[in-house]
Amino acid sequence: MNEKTNDQERAVYNQLIIQKENQMDRLLDDQKEIEKSLYQLDEDFQRGFQQLRCLNENNNGLDKVKYFRAQQWDDDLESRLRRQVQDAQEEFNYVFQKEIHEMDDEREKLYKKRSEIPWD
Repeated sequence: MNEKTNDQERAVYNQLIIQKENQMDRLLDDQKEIEKSLYQLDEDFQRGFQQLRCLNENNNGLDKVKYFRAQQWDDDLESRLRRQVQDAQEEFNYVFQKEIHEMDDEREKLYKKRSEIPWD
């Protein structure tokens, strides 16, 4: 009778471990998706500002002072926006790594509890 209870308890822990591993997999998938989106946003900023530079260069109606001032403003804006994207990437990575570490600790605790169940 006790062996059946232990088997059932081990089965419960096995299921909890599988659930925790599935959560970790989903979290890693979410992390990759967010990283991909932030990378794409950074690429879009870079491409957009490159197009803006080309448009400014082709605009012969601006005098040189206005052109350089506009270019400086655009470069500054691009730098700030891309820095914000980079900061967001770093923050997301930190949060995801922290969450993954916590889930891994929880999974290890489940493994430990399961291993403490006697095999009678």
